[in-house]
Amino acid sequence: MNLNQIQIQTERIENTTIIRLKGSLNSLTYNTFLDEVKYANRRGGVILDMEEVEVISSVGIEALKQTSEISYTSGNKIVLLNLSQHVKEVLSMVGLLKILLIAANEELAMKMVAKG
Repeated sequence: MNLNQIQIQTERIENTTIIRLKGSLNSLTYNTFLDEVKYANRRGGVILDMEEVEVISSVGIEALKQTSEISYTSGNKIVLLNLSQHVKEVLSMVGLLKILLIAANEELAMKMVAKG
Protein backbone atom coordinates (compact mmCIF):
# COMPACT_ATOMS: atom_id res chain seq x y z
CA MET A 1 0.00 0.00 0.00
CA ASN A 2 1.17 3.49 -0.88
CA LEU A 3 1.99 5.65 2.16
CA ASN A 4 -0.45 8.28 0.87
CA GLN A 5 -3.48 5.99 0.82
CA ILE A 6 -6.03 4.85 3.32
CA GLN A 7 -8.35 1.88 3.09
CA ILE A 8 -11.58 2.13 5.03
CA GLN A 9 -13.80 -0.83 5.85
CA THR A 10 -17.02 -0.35 7.77
CA GLU A 11 -19.14 -2.75 9.75
CA ARG A 12 -22.47 -1.89 11.33
CA ILE A 13 -23.45 -3.51 14.64
CA GLU A 14 -26.78 -2.27 15.99
CA ASN A 15 -26.42 1.54 16.26
CA THR A 16 -22.63 1.52 16.04
CA THR A 17 -20.35 1.72 13.02
CA ILE A 18 -16.91 0.19 13.29
CA ILE A 19 -14.50 1.86 10.89
CA ARG A 20 -11.34 -0.17 10.28
CA LEU A 21 -8.50 1.93 8.92
CA LYS A 22 -5.43 0.74 7.04
CA GLY A 23 -2.65 2.96 5.74
CA SER A 24 -1.89 6.61 6.37
CA LEU A 25 -3.76 9.43 7.99
CA ASN A 26 -2.31 12.54 6.37
CA SER A 27 -3.16 15.50 4.12
CA LEU A 28 -3.99 13.22 1.18
CA THR A 29 -6.40 11.03 3.18
CA TYR A 30 -7.81 13.68 5.56
CA ASN A 31 -11.01 14.44 3.60
CA THR A 32 -11.81 10.79 2.87
CA PHE A 33 -11.35 9.90 6.53
CA LEU A 34 -13.44 12.78 7.89
CA ASP A 35 -16.22 12.27 5.33
CA GLU A 36 -16.53 8.63 6.42
CA VAL A 37 -16.51 9.55 10.12
CA LYS A 38 -19.14 12.28 9.66
CA TYR A 39 -21.42 9.98 7.68
CA ALA A 40 -21.13 7.15 10.21
CA ASN A 41 -21.55 9.46 13.20
CA ARG A 42 -24.83 10.84 11.87
CA ARG A 43 -26.16 7.27 12.14
CA GLY A 44 -24.91 6.60 15.69
CA GLY A 45 -21.74 5.89 17.62
CA VAL A 46 -18.44 5.16 15.88
CA ILE A 47 -15.46 2.99 16.75
CA LEU A 48 -12.26 3.84 14.87
CA ASP A 49 -10.08 0.73 14.71
CA MET A 50 -6.60 2.10 14.02
CA GLU A 51 -4.64 -1.13 14.32
CA GLU A 52 -3.33 -0.91 10.76
CA VAL A 53 -2.66 2.84 10.63
CA GLU A 54 0.99 2.95 9.61
CA VAL A 55 1.60 6.70 9.39
CA ILE A 56 -0.03 9.67 11.08
CA SER A 57 1.05 13.20 10.16
CA SER A 58 0.22 16.51 11.81
CA VAL A 59 -2.79 16.74 9.50
CA GLY A 60 -3.83 13.26 10.65
CA ILE A 61 -3.60 14.44 14.24
CA GLU A 62 -5.85 17.36 13.32
CA ALA A 63 -8.29 14.89 11.74
CA LEU A 64 -8.47 12.97 15.02
CA LYS A 65 -9.04 16.23 16.88
CA GLN A 66 -11.89 16.96 14.47
CA THR A 67 -13.52 13.64 15.42
CA SER A 68 -13.93 14.97 18.94
CA GLU A 69 -15.73 18.04 17.61
CA ILE A 70 -17.90 15.90 15.31
CA SER A 71 -18.85 13.71 18.27
CA TYR A 72 -19.68 16.68 20.48
CA THR A 73 -21.86 18.30 17.80
CA SER A 74 -23.79 15.11 17.00
CA GLY A 75 -24.07 13.79 20.55
CA ASN A 76 -22.89 10.37 19.31
CA LYS A 77 -19.65 9.05 20.73
CA ILE A 78 -16.51 8.27 18.74
CA VAL A 79 -14.08 5.83 20.37
CA LEU A 80 -10.56 5.00 19.18
CA LEU A 81 -9.37 1.40 19.32
CA ASN A 82 -6.09 -0.47 18.77
CA LEU A 83 -3.74 2.51 18.78
CA SER A 84 -0.12 1.64 18.16
CA GLN A 85 2.39 2.71 20.80
CA HIS A 86 3.75 5.30 18.35
CA VAL A 87 0.31 6.85 17.79
CA LYS A 88 -0.36 6.88 21.56
CA GLU A 89 2.93 8.70 22.15
CA VAL A 90 2.18 11.28 19.46
CA LEU A 91 -1.34 11.89 20.82
CA SER A 92 0.09 12.19 24.33
CA MET A 93 2.64 14.78 23.20
CA VAL A 94 -0.05 16.99 21.67
CA GLY A 95 -2.47 16.55 24.58
CA LEU A 96 -5.16 14.59 22.72
CA LEU A 97 -5.09 11.50 24.95
CA LYS A 98 -7.02 13.57 27.49
CA ILE A 99 -9.67 14.61 24.95
CA LEU A 100 -10.27 11.50 22.84
CA LEU A 101 -12.11 8.39 24.03
CA ILE A 102 -9.80 5.38 23.76
CA ALA A 103 -10.75 1.77 24.48
CA ALA A 104 -8.49 -1.14 25.37
CA ASN A 105 -10.56 -3.65 23.37
CA GLU A 106 -13.57 -3.86 21.06
CA GLU A 107 -15.97 -5.03 23.79
CA LEU A 108 -15.10 -2.03 25.95
CA ALA A 109 -15.35 0.28 22.91
CA MET A 110 -18.88 -1.00 22.24
CA LYS A 111 -19.84 -0.30 25.87
CA MET A 112 -18.32 3.19 25.73
CA VAL A 113 -20.21 4.05 22.53
CA ALA A 114 -23.48 2.75 23.97
CA LYS A 115 -23.33 4.96 27.07
CA GLY A 116 -25.25 8.18 26.58
